[in-house]
Amino acid sequence: MDPMFEVFEALNDHEHQEHQNILSDIKSLDSDALTEFVAKFHLDEMIDRQSDKDIAKRARFLVYILQNQINEQRKEKLTEIIERRAPYNSSNLSEIEINDNQLVKMEVFDLSYYNLMYNEMVYMICPVTESSNSSYWLSQVIFKLQIENNVNFKVRLDPLKEIHKDQYNPIMYKMHVHGKPLDWNKLKSLRFDDFGQWFNEKDYEKAGFTDYVWSPKKDNTIHFTCEEVPKLGYNGILSSRYFHAIFDKNTGRINHCDGAIRFYTEEELANRVRYQVKDPDARKVGKRIKIFQFDSKDNNDVELGQDDFCDLAVNFFVWNQDVMNYFN
Repeated sequence: MDPMFEVFEALNDHEHQEHQNILSDIKSLDSDALTEFVAKFHLDEMIDRQSDKDIAKRARFLVYILQNQINEQRKEKLTEIIERRAPYNSSNLSEIEINDNQLVKMEVFDLSYYNLMYNEMVYMICPVTESSNSSYWLSQVIFKLQIENNVNFKVRLDPLKEIHKDQYNPIMYKMHVHGKPLDWNKLKSLRFDDFGQWFNEKDYEKAGFTDYVWSPKKDNTIHFTCEEVPKLGYNGILSSRYFHAIFDKNTGRINHCDGAIRFYTEEELANRVRYQVKDPDARKVGKRIKIFQFDSKDNNDVELGQDDFCDLAVNFFVWNQDVMNYFN
């Protein structure tokens, strides 16, 4: 379960076994750090209707701290240099085949009810941001294509999630994220790189800018690359969302598509922001962790349609309004 829901569930239920522990934890939080957190995220506006505003602020700050700790653990597991990283090192997944990018074929799982289940254990696609539900909408698109359209994907499982089906209580979110095709006919006649960049003006958000490029190649394909880059000086995990696809001009469809997280050190990020994603030097820094991948060769040479490509792109970049506006 999301730590936010767990904290508030225990806090709101006086009979909950963790109620007193949670109450004690939030009352012991550092007041100066709390004040800074409230100001940074404009929390007073969010909790305006709460009866006990101090408890509401402290509870959200505790959730923020817990999420940071969980994300540090996730990053450590994702970047660990071993042959089978979590959760593939569990006894339940010992026979599962993974590739060099730690991706697994979805077809080996029971996909009933849009879950990834194997031997009564449930797994999830790895989050693409520090928000634990950031891959929820992307997962729905991938599940739909895999189950209803028989399109085969490879995905990276969340290293921190392995839950018995009897203890699995999924949270459902209601939000529609749509993407519409670009001017694909114009794209087919592209001779030189078409690129752009959007800056994020919200100082409390992680993303500093998002840039993209459509780059035509000699083999009659066009490579699309898009990256949402964190701000310099961001106080958290320095990671980006990185999306790549190959457009076949002969068919007007997509023969390859993948999404990844890129982890940066402060020095690497300072180097990355000097370039646009079209520049080769922009792709030489950071550590890339793939989250999902589609290849036409895994699907009897069947390629993704333009609508499906757009759905994957905008849902991978969920909450990024610039990407949504671009595809709409």
